[in-house]
Amino acid sequence: MNSFLQRLKSITSVLLSPELDYTAVRNSCTALYDIFSSVSAFKANAPEMQTHISTASGLAVSPYAAAFCISDIMRTKKFLQGIEEAVYAKLRENPGRPVKIFYAGCGPFATLLTPLTTVFSPAQMQMVLLDINPLSHEYLQRIIRGFELENYILGIEVTDALQYTIPALYKPDILVSETMKPALAKEPQVSLISHLLSQCDTRTIVIPESIRIDVCLLGNTVNNPAAIQTLKTLMKFDAALATQINQHPGKTDVLTNGITVIINDRPPEKFSRLVLNTHINIYGDHQLDSYDSSLTLPVPVMDIAAIKKYPARLLFHYRISDNPGFTVREL
Repeated sequence: MNSFLQRLKSITSVLLSPELDYTAVRNSCTALYDIFSSVSAFKANAPEMQTHISTASGLAVSPYAAAFCISDIMRTKKFLQGIEEAVYAKLRENPGRPVKIFYAGCGPFATLLTPLTTVFSPAQMQMVLLDINPLSHEYLQRIIRGFELENYILGIEVTDALQYTIPALYKPDILVSETMKPALAKEPQVSLISHLLSQCDTRTIVIPESIRIDVCLLGNTVNNPAAIQTLKTLMKFDAALATQINQHPGKTDVLTNGITVIINDRPPEKFSRLVLNTHINIYGDHQLDSYDSSLTLPVPVMDIAAIKKYPARLLFHYRISDNPGFTVREL
């Protein structure tokens, strides 16, 4: 085992630990970014590293932004833990053959899989890595060489996953993509998973397993932790909904007729805003809830003071486009 791989193994063991020590997790994420940057000679400040790519279904973030996601410490920890558990589940389901993992939007480091090569052997885990950005692909090749991961790589391609046809050899046991922002805005998570999952076996595990978007009343939860109240779930994006969106988008209310939220009376004074709240179930018991991550920060919809009459009726639609996300209007 080379010295880089030994350091990666030590970092990974902390991130996968069931114990939660925020300082240790933060330090490990910093160390993970540093070792990836060192191995790949990552030029974080180069102007070309800051450029996002627009697609027909949302924004593909820049190599720098993708790399910097490591600093979202609970996201990094929870996704690694969830994927590790999913790999073990597939190894039990199919003993004697490696688990194929298809990672769409892997960025320059394949952050959510590279650390797991210190846990699983190539006989247990094989990876297909996709990213749309040629610069990410270049750094990814350096990561593979630096950590000597060649035997883990089933395939690696520069391509738009939204237009990709999965070859038979690459059909995955686990489909991973974390191409999202809070409330499933701006980035193409919904379109990407719906497109790729339609080409997978029904037993394929999707990570994250589900992303739930709720409409909530919100106040100052620092001073009053009870100042949050869920009014309605707008979407639970999981394998079932992804399949429906791909096959029958016209029958998906949140995309077509919309979801109506009724607020009968003026909310108590402790609530000041209407927000969209994101809850992510990665796999098993591994979850990200409100404020755990940048992915689960509340997204403002409107101030309560802007609602002039009650009962208030608000219609929410999810828009699939080059700028995906929820829209709202008063009825």
